[in-house]
Amino acid sequence: MEALNVTTILCPNCGAALEPTAATCRQCGGIMAKQQSDESLARSKQLLDRPWVIVVLLLHVGLLGIPLYWKTNYSLGVRLFLVVASIIYTVGAVTFIVVMVQWLFHQVTGG
Repeated sequence: MEALNVTTILCPNCGAALEPTAATCRQCGGIMAKQQSDESLARSKQLLDRPWVIVVLLLHVGLLGIPLYWKTNYSLGVRLFLVVASIIYTVGAVTFIVVMVQWLFHQVTGG
């Protein structure tokens, strides 16, 4: 398989020929999709590396946040801690909910 050198690309909006490194189309001003997706991926990666986002994920999604913890740039030890904390928190929250529902049921039924 031979390597190909791309000399021009086509704008997805208007079809104008552009340089391969062009960020926007000179004719219609459209933004190239690859750069846009690269930028949004970089922004979401930066967002995952903020501690407050991890705390919100841990408290609101519990076990469902585990795949996101692995995408962060934190060390392996911190990521493992987040997974264990997520499991403990979720088990505790579910236990609390079950106990409260049982207590409420006993209060309502008088038993």
